Amino acid sequence: MLSKRFILFTGFGLLLLMKVIRTDAQDVSFSQFYSNPLVMNPAFAGSIGTSRISLQYRNQWHSLSNAFDTYSIAFDIPMKKLQGGLGFFMIDDSQAAGAYNTLQVNGVYSVFIRLSDKFRFHGALQGGIAYSSINIDELIFADNVDINFGNHGISREIGLFSDTHSSFFDFSAGMLLYSQRFFGGMAIHHLAEPYYSFLQKDDNANRLKRKYTGHLGARLPVYLFGHRQKKFDFSPQLIVQSQNGMEQVNYGLFLSKWGLMAGSWFRQNLGLKYDAVTLLAGFMKNNWQLTYSYDIAVSGLWGNTGGTSEIAFVFLITKINPRKNLPFYQIHDDAFGIQ
Repeated sequence: MLSKRFILFTGFGLLLLMKVIRTDAQDVSFSQFYSNPLVMNPAFAGSIGTSRISLQYRNQWHSLSNAFDTYSIAFDIPMKKLQGGLGFFMIDDSQAAGAYNTLQVNGVYSVFIRLSDKFRFHGALQGGIAYSSINIDELIFADNVDINFGNHGISREIGLFSDTHSSFFDFSAGMLLYSQRFFGGMAIHHLAEPYYSFLQKDDNANRLKRKYTGHLGARLPVYLFGHRQKKFDFSPQLIVQSQNGMEQVNYGLFLSKWGLMAGSWFRQNLGLKYDAVTLLAGFMKNNWQLTYSYDIAVSGLWGNTGGTSEIAFVFLITKINPRKNLPFYQIHDDAFGIQ
């Protein structure tokens, strides 16, 4: 009888092959959306009023060695002369122990508009390039495996690959509206739905489909028993994403006090089929923030993936101006609520 692990490896191999041949897969997704917000919505560029460096690492499915390893680094800064902000980020994604790799490099420009004393609007454009490569030596097809001895031969499938590298230009846009305690926005990635493929004579329309993202959130100070001093901050969040007929709904909340932060996310589709629960904990100071999250699968893969870990570090070059309204950044301040 086949083991569950063998079934997982086989299924993963089939998914990888489908991704290589059809090249219409979904984007990389992080559980800590706001640790590197430029990935979710380019309109966050320059939004906290100072230079920000964000580092993030995601290791998915611990039970399968090096199944998905993803790194990201981002930098954004407000620009007074441009009445907006500039941003830059890279994502390096490695799948199946390096059999399939993707590197994305993107630049962002956002413009700021003050709508009133309470509300601000950001609009942003993003442009970049994506580079993908496949290591054919790491791929095993059915026709190059002897069913009795497991010897590897040369697969006829190899001849279908005209190149082991593929690249394309990509463009996205986003908008953000926020006040002191509430914020929301939307983004559209892959506006031109770029083509890319590794196959010879590929006449099929292989495109990276547009991804639509909508998000809402708040950070609310909580006061108990008539006290004027805040007890803790309560931050509910909602993120909805859709790409190529696949929907994802993420919702959760965070609590923060004394520089400590804890929370949880729930991830499902619009059909109420749950995929994972994410637990998050972190520590924050005025100019840096460190968070760790762990995804627990609650779908059919429950008990076989080993979970998913994600760690993020955010560092601010200078301290945030406490008088500014910020769309999302945890500030340790136990006396006056959000600043």
